[in-house]
Amino acid sequence: MSELLDALATYIATLSHSAKETHRAEDRHVYAQHLAAAAQFFVAVHAGRVEELRALVASEQHAYGWGYLSNAEGAAAEKAFADFAKFVETNAT
Repeated sequence: MSELLDALATYIATLSHSAKETHRAEDRHVYAQHLAAAAQFFVAVHAGRVEELRALVASEQHAYGWGYLSNAEGAAAEKAFADFAKFVETNAT
């Protein structure tokens, strides 16, 4: 669980940094939504509910990949999520 929490913390840190650094007001609410989803990820990880985590990540994947988060901040957030999602798929047990 430690590695999973580390991976989640890395994602949250990147997402938080991107939200703070973006200059696009229209992206701020999207970052807030992703941070809220990350809180749900944490609850599932902390409770040891791996299948719930996988379902939450799958749901969140529908929100990414549209290329709607702008600039380098958006690209960093999207990459961080992709990395976390891959970690969950391959390592969460």
